[in-house]
Amino acid sequence: MKNLTLIALVLITTLFACKKDRGNDDTKLSLAEFNAKFSVPTQKFNGTAGAAFSITGTKGMKFDFPANAFLDASGNPVTGNVVVSLKEVLSKRDIILSGKVTQSNGQLLISGGEFQILASQNGQALKLNPAVAVAVKVPTTFNTAPMDLFVWGPTAASDSTWVLDQKARVATSADFYQFNLPNFGWINCDYFYSNPNPKTTITASPVYAGAAPSIKDQRAYMVFDDLKSVAGLPFVLAVNKHQSYLNSMPIGLTGKLIILSTDVNDVIYFGQTTFTVSADLHLNLNVAPATAAQIDAFLNTIN
Repeated sequence: MKNLTLIALVLITTLFACKKDRGNDDTKLSLAEFNAKFSVPTQKFNGTAGAAFSITGTKGMKFDFPANAFLDASGNPVTGNVVVSLKEVLSKRDIILSGKVTQSNGQLLISGGEFQILASQNGQALKLNPAVAVAVKVPTTFNTAPMDLFVWGPTAASDSTWVLDQKARVATSADFYQFNLPNFGWINCDYFYSNPNPKTTITASPVYAGAAPSIKDQRAYMVFDDLKSVAGLPFVLAVNKHQSYLNSMPIGLTGKLIILSTDVNDVIYFGQTTFTVSADLHLNLNVAPATAAQIDAFLNTIN
């Protein structure tokens, strides 16, 4: 997961550098343009730490903060104004653009929605007060199945992945998943996907037309047709290919493979193809400089 996470950060984080000269070809999509058009937006809310307040995201996620919900880095209660930031992920499109794929140490997850929530005061990150309960409601617009709660964090097997919160309980109503916020950071309503079919390993390679560009970052995703799930295929140096976790993909699943790359001039390359998982499946994928229209058209097909 480490390579995938680093690549996602490069592709999704706002780029502050100047736009590179790409000649007269204005159809090529730059990294800055990709970020501006396709990143999951960060929403900002203001509140007062010593009083109760609520926020509601544009996609319907709700958070009820009681009074004294925030601590500073030293663990002291915070007073005064605070800023809460929120990213809402409620579609397979959002999952791709967030970079937080639905896998836990190689096991597929089925998602009911993800979000990132952070708090700060005067630019300094705040912690959640463990003595209070922040009620969360995630709308069931993406999924309605019962869910568990996962947090993004390190494990013994991986430097960063979704980790099941053994203590959390997610209640499901007609309109919302409801639970208490475990901490600030990335949170995911999920459950482990179970499929009795034999499992296999999938590999994929990009194919660039003409002279191969100097690629500095690259990521690959499997977007499944009938699952609320997106799997990442990290690039594995040992095989010089993108590769799924070993023997993790159920034979018979269908979907679309996409590869997004960035060259040294910050031009985005894109390719996509359909797949049906078979034993030891390998996919060669044609990848070319992308336009915003191409990526937008694809993303509009996967929600």
